[in-house]
Amino acid sequence: MAIELDQASNWFERAQYRKIITELDQQPEFKHNPDLIALYIKAMFNLRQREQANTLLNQLIIEFPEHSELLYLAGINKIVLAADGALINARQRTSDGLQLLLQAISVNPHNYPAQQALISFYQSAPAAAGGSKELAAERARLLAELNPLQGVLAQAQLLILEERLSEAVALLDKHLQQQQNQADLLAIKASILARQNAHIVALQLYSKTAEYSTDPAQRYSALYQIGRLAVLTNNNVLEGITALSEYIGYYADSEQSRLNWAKLRLVQLFMLAGSNVRAELLFAEIANTTSADEQFMNLKDQVKLQLATPE
Repeated sequence: MAIELDQASNWFERAQYRKIITELDQQPEFKHNPDLIALYIKAMFNLRQREQANTLLNQLIIEFPEHSELLYLAGINKIVLAADGALINARQRTSDGLQLLLQAISVNPHNYPAQQALISFYQSAPAAAGGSKELAAERARLLAELNPLQGVLAQAQLLILEERLSEAVALLDKHLQQQQNQADLLAIKASILARQNAHIVALQLYSKTAEYSTDPAQRYSALYQIGRLAVLTNNNVLEGITALSEYIGYYADSEQSRLNWAKLRLVQLFMLAGSNVRAELLFAEIANTTSADEQFMNLKDQVKLQLATPE
């Protein structure tokens, strides 16, 4: 049975990246559908198969030269590889990636991830690599003419990249007065306040983000943050338990990178709520987990000791 785009999109939303690749590999005709191919490529990104994806994308942008999403994915992948790889080919990859982003936007100006990526690149990259704060500001202005909300998001991101966090919050507040339930604005403001250790207010904003978001990735990211901040503040513990329980249920049997973090935070919340039996049962699921994330491993060891220490 042929895999439809909706089915593959659902797998991607649930971070079932290996399933996407396995299922589509058994259906070679998917290579004639550039929208399915784009999901396949994004699954490769999430499985850290960026070099393999680069090789495939080099072929795909020749086959589908007018497909904005594939051009964007090819461009952003080259820029990421340039940042992470050897200096010997970093400059060429960065230059190629920049040109692909520009091409993606030329094909479809409403490709907003490409627009935002280009603005962030211009703002962050050194001048020798093509960066230009003037071009970033100009692109943000043009984007605002095309889509006012995307323009605000771009302007806020520029302020964040310059560490002008108070100005970013003021900009967001100005637009939230007219669009108080706009999830993108709420999510960015919440992330800034969390970064400033205003955890309780950030938690409230993430709760509103989860309530009003129509994007599953954004909604479940907000739920994760609700749980994390509930641990850090020892406030809204029951709300945090509910949020992380939903998060874990949604991403069960997936490659979601935060899944074990979510389980560890939920263990902490169960302990805060006095539910040590539930905490021990859940901790058993991750007790033997290893990770390159040193913070995760250190916290896991701390929680293990707390569970083993009689009250």
